Amino acid sequence: MNPARQIIQDGWISVTGNLIDGIGEGNYMGPAPAVEHINGHHGVLMPGMISTHQHVIDSLIRGGLEVDRGLFDWLVNVYYAGTSAYTPDDCAIAAKLNVSEAISSGVTTITDNWGVNNGDDPIRVNECAQATIEMYKTTGIRMMFARMFSDTFPDYWGPLVGALLQKVPGIVLNPATLVEPTEDALTRIEALMNQHHGSENGRISVCPGPILPQTVTPQGHLGSLALAEQFDTIVALHHCESETDARIFRESGPGLSCTDYLNCIGGLHPRLLGSHCVHLDDRDIRYFKVHDCKISHCPSSNMFLASGIAPVPKFLAAGLTVGLGTDDTNTNSNISILTEMRNAALVQKGHLRDAGAMTAEKVLEMATIDGARAIGLQDQIGSLEVGKKADIVLFNTNRPWWYPRHHLPSVIVYQAHADDVRTVLIDGQVILRNRELSFLPNADRRDFFEAAQAASAAIVERAGMQALANRGWQSLSRV
Repeated sequence: MNPARQIIQDGWISVTGNLIDGIGEGNYMGPAPAVEHINGHHGVLMPGMISTHQHVIDSLIRGGLEVDRGLFDWLVNVYYAGTSAYTPDDCAIAAKLNVSEAISSGVTTITDNWGVNNGDDPIRVNECAQATIEMYKTTGIRMMFARMFSDTFPDYWGPLVGALLQKVPGIVLNPATLVEPTEDALTRIEALMNQHHGSENGRISVCPGPILPQTVTPQGHLGSLALAEQFDTIVALHHCESETDARIFRESGPGLSCTDYLNCIGGLHPRLLGSHCVHLDDRDIRYFKVHDCKISHCPSSNMFLASGIAPVPKFLAAGLTVGLGTDDTNTNSNISILTEMRNAALVQKGHLRDAGAMTAEKVLEMATIDGARAIGLQDQIGSLEVGKKADIVLFNTNRPWWYPRHHLPSVIVYQAHADDVRTVLIDGQVILRNRELSFLPNADRRDFFEAAQAASAAIVERAGMQALANRGWQSLSRV
């Protein structure tokens, strides 16, 4: 993924500290490794993959609770209800579970859009955030922690949420607790940034995460931008994911597109990472191009929630930067950028009836160097180059589906499996070695998984989500 998109058939990489300090072809002829030699014979080495939009702690409310629901139904009855019942310990367990799966599939960097019923109990919310970040530090993952907030709700949300809550008897949720005052939210985010941004040798970043254009006031959007500029980071925003949330001021008529609205208030800027962007029209795309806004494409989640298919070929033709994201663990069901690459390519081919609409090379770029550019880290990660951080993935190709192979990018995108990832380095440290995680040894896995199951069962009970777990057999969906 260097500018020449070079592929070395037989070569080596040397790492000192957390940086790549040498790349060469043929046999390694330098000084003997001072610490370790990792034999990658017959393997494929590539940059660590980047998930530019993810909700990490939601992993404890997957497992069938989330299926067959549209975006707002899922948002109210699964996401809001479930995360409202989390404890700090739940957050730590969920983060460890999610990151374990991510790293095991070759993901080395995540942008985590994080939120736990932020307007409810500020002390509990802060404890949950702290527990999550501390777990990230122990796992070795490179993390962009985007602390989400809403400081307003549109008038039409009240009746909408009220109606959706009636679909699942027993759900325990007070919608009023989902909003927090603007200054309180920005102050709490700034405190997290002061405490954690740039910590762990720069491996942990913190940024503001206004949830949606219509659930954040202009003061909230512009305050987020001010924080991003102060700390030199991004603003992570959900944007035009479904037709329902693609427009604003709808109560008095057709309203504005959310993109047009952000342009009016000064909310479009190069630091903005808009996730999903399924319902952007040509005017919106022009605005994104003019302001150099970035996009996170989440194809599996958009299909899972029936939100639609983002016009990614139009984004690319306009010269926009597009990364890939796995989104919520419970609107995707697995954490693998390999899956997102395959789906990103195939869905456009089928939707547009154009076999060349998305190439293997482009989705591989989206998973690596374009993903790094989307979160402002292209000078540090996203490619194997001397001077960049040693975030590296080694594939085991001793599997039947790797053969024959003639065009390597296509083989990675269409043939590789997540469990082909054999070894992962993040920031120069070996985090996955021969399929065993440094922070979750194989001998401890069963006990940890059982603890995660027990924590999830307790969340279901506290949130009143039993009806979701006991849906019965539905050959035709009743949802």
